[in-house]
Amino acid sequence: MGRRATVILTVAALVLALAGCASGLGGSSSSPDGGNEGWRFYPGPSENDDRVIVCWGDSLTQGVGADDALVSLADGEPYDTSYQSYPQVLSQLTGLDTYNFGVAGATSEEIAIMQGALSPKGAEEPGAAEDSEGETANDDDRETISHIDSMVIEQGQEHAGDILILEIGSNGGWDEDYQTLIDQYKAMIDYSGCEDYLILGDTDDPGTSVGDTNQEPFTEDYAPKETDWESALRESFGDHFINMRVFLIKHGLQISGLEPTEQDFEDAQRGCISQQLRSDWTHLNARGYFAEAVAVYMRGIRLGYWNEGEGSIEVPEVQRECPASTEQSAP
Repeated sequence: MGRRATVILTVAALVLALAGCASGLGGSSSSPDGGNEGWRFYPGPSENDDRVIVCWGDSLTQGVGADDALVSLADGEPYDTSYQSYPQVLSQLTGLDTYNFGVAGATSEEIAIMQGALSPKGAEEPGAAEDSEGETANDDDRETISHIDSMVIEQGQEHAGDILILEIGSNGGWDEDYQTLIDQYKAMIDYSGCEDYLILGDTDDPGTSVGDTNQEPFTEDYAPKETDWESALRESFGDHFINMRVFLIKHGLQISGLEPTEQDFEDAQRGCISQQLRSDWTHLNARGYFAEAVAVYMRGIRLGYWNEGEGSIEVPEVQRECPASTEQSAP
């Protein structure tokens, strides 16, 4: 079969997957129940499992962009996911206490410094020379590290966690060198001591990430193709890596109860997440974060990190109903 024919069939399969995954669950607005600033602790309902999940990242982990939203659960009951980050939803899905160490604007290097895996320049220990303005000293002058958060450092030291989830790199901090980013991930994993961990892929449209300006936009002929960034992480971390962009294209609308539009079909063919799941060019909205949490939850079940049905909410098993449409499998 020729390459062009293969591409046409793949794109057609992607469109069918979107159409087939449109469950028509519906959704409406609800009143805000609070913001999501800095790190937050989300207590799970389980009394038999005292393990802790820690989520490190930037604004996408923090939950910037979350808005009013209702989604439908497995039993058809509406669930208010308004203003919730993915870690907050994940805590309710798994039943495990979860800490959100997401800091908006933080680079991958800054996140690794706050977690403790890397030391600031000129400091013997992470945070040793940090002041209230987020500056660290070196031998010659002072280098501003604008997104280092001392409270996150303190809380991260107190709660190393048992299960580690990382989503870093969207703000740079790795000089567009995939090996540098991979080494930062590995340093954070090693420092945490967690054998159970997940790496979440970037959700920007291909060619738009400020973290990797070497990316080029996909055309409609390249819907199933991974970015070089995604390929590097998958090759390094295997099943521990979730290609979140692809997951949200394939399943995000169904999970969040939205019907795909013509624009969604066009965006999917170019490898772009539906605008119905976004708050702006890079951040997700509440439904997008809900779907992201489901992706993490399902991958964790597959890897044996937690058991299905242990939490306080239960979502439909949508990813088992939708046909495979790209080279990347569902969690």
